[in-house]
Amino acid sequence: MRLVELSVINFRSLGDVQGIPIHKQTILTGHNDCGKTATLDAIAFLLGERPLADSDISQFAESEPARAALPSDDDAAEPIAVTVEGRFDLSDAEKKALGLASSIQVRRRHVEGEGVSLEWLAQVPQNPALRNISSLKVPELRSLASDVGVKLREGQPNVKASWTEVLEEHAASAPTVAGWAQAPEHVVSALPQLLYFRGDAAETPDTVVRSILTAKLREYTLREETRQKITDLETDFSGLLKDDAARLQKLVEERCGFDSFSLEPTVQFRPTVSSVSMTAAAPGQRAVSLAAAGAGRSRRISLALWEASQQLLSEAAEDGVTGGVIIAYDEPDTHLDYEHQRRIMDMIKVSASAAQSTVIVATHSLNLIDGVDIQDIVHLNSRDGRAYVQSLGAEDTDEDTRRFLSNMAVSLGFRNSVLLHERCFVGVEGPTEYAALPALFKLAFGYPIQSAGIALWDCGGNDGALNFAKFLKKHKRTVIFLVDGDSIRDKEKEFSLNRLEKYGFAEKDCLFLGDPNELEDVFSDDQWADTMNAEWPRKDEQQWTPKDVADLRSSGKFSKSLHSLLYQHSEQAPRKKESMVVELAQRLRQPSDVPPALVKSFNDAIRVASEAGLRHWSEDE
Repeated sequence: MRLVELSVINFRSLGDVQGIPIHKQTILTGHNDCGKTATLDAIAFLLGERPLADSDISQFAESEPARAALPSDDDAAEPIAVTVEGRFDLSDAEKKALGLASSIQVRRRHVEGEGVSLEWLAQVPQNPALRNISSLKVPELRSLASDVGVKLREGQPNVKASWTEVLEEHAASAPTVAGWAQAPEHVVSALPQLLYFRGDAAETPDTVVRSILTAKLREYTLREETRQKITDLETDFSGLLKDDAARLQKLVEERCGFDSFSLEPTVQFRPTVSSVSMTAAAPGQRAVSLAAAGAGRSRRISLALWEASQQLLSEAAEDGVTGGVIIAYDEPDTHLDYEHQRRIMDMIKVSASAAQSTVIVATHSLNLIDGVDIQDIVHLNSRDGRAYVQSLGAEDTDEDTRRFLSNMAVSLGFRNSVLLHERCFVGVEGPTEYAALPALFKLAFGYPIQSAGIALWDCGGNDGALNFAKFLKKHKRTVIFLVDGDSIRDKEKEFSLNRLEKYGFAEKDCLFLGDPNELEDVFSDDQWADTMNAEWPRKDEQQWTPKDVADLRSSGKFSKSLHSLLYQHSEQAPRKKESMVVELAQRLRQPSDVPPALVKSFNDAIRVASEAGLRHWSEDE
């Protein structure tokens, strides 16, 4: 299973945070105390890797904020419920093995006074009393059977197994609805393993080893032959406890005056590596315990162990039915120098590349943030101490992307003007290109233009913008221009090559748009006619045709001729010709709709950006 979405209620600062996206590689960022570590710990709680502590109960709980996790004496008070819910996608092998659909929803809940339960969303009996039959005691089973009119068959012994059997048969034929029910064992076993790599000094090498080997140990328990051995042991020990449980049951009945008291223990073995003894010897020195190692050495050893674990993890993921693994890193580059930070980045990429692995990193590190696609960044922010999530989705516009980057920059302590993913500044001539090109880029490639390391800015054809470009170039930033094709020939254009040369730029610094003259040229006659009929219908109610557009191609400047035609024949004509391309771009739906000439220009910009970035000053500069 692969976790793809997380929702949390009443867990620390995560009072009510819905729909946190989890990608194959996810970076959690934001200022301190905004919920990054809480998110990782909530995942650990969901997967059963950590118990819920009193301190985990959110101060924003649904009931009174000051209440503790302990049961209240006030029977009228609504019990606090802590809920962590995950949506999981299944591999083809898991779908086949588990007989499930493409995704499932699982939640772990702590309800005040009731304990913790793991549930899944499934078709369940409409009658809530029939949903968790296996968890009921014998008196409860008898009472339920009476309520629904079920009796034991002739010859069946009056024991729990018999009552459970007839009630489950009845439940199987009862009306169903979509609802939450206790997760069956085959779903519990298929949940991902969690490997949690903490960046603080407390994450010692022995902790790392125990985490890795425990994950492998639990993987081995899922094998059929091992599972049967464990089941036999659980049955044997349950039998050994039977007499002890009966004595406790009788004592409670006598001391409390009950007519009956049911006590049926369930034994479950969950193997774990309890401790690891580790020593190391430097060249020419005797072996010493790692417990005496400093923080820096311990972190380097831990890093080496995590790197070595990648092979183990990939082996676990190959069969596709062991649930996969979630690798959580909390500030992984703490106490590490830059060289080891680079190793951390490489290790995270390797971890995320395995078929059944998911990597989630909580960090402030610009090195880690800059190493991923911005669509894989989840920005956690807080308002009045309560966390909320910001991320980019498939439908977000370029304006949404810029707002996201700006908010993230502020949270990390930078000015709004800092572009975290800048590798290459690309200047465009005016508002048309600035508004339309990001949307066209995302349609063509499926990700924002910022993900390619391109910082687009509207030069507006003015000297201030060109002076800024000159300043960037002087300070070793890569700067190019995306300009109309006729700029190289027309010396009167605001962004002519002649004008750019005055500011230190040459033809090699320009990418040219147009077929042959300008951006508007590259779109087909059919695309223009479709947009014109939808946005700027004719006054005479006739349809625009591709021929109407084609006739303008040889009549001088195409965009000007097109705008004049619309202004003459449509009452809804755009006031400025600059808005025409923006309207057309918004109507395109498929990557193949983006003109090949424009895709080529984008690819050229991507190539430049991939080779760009900061570089050191040379001695002769």
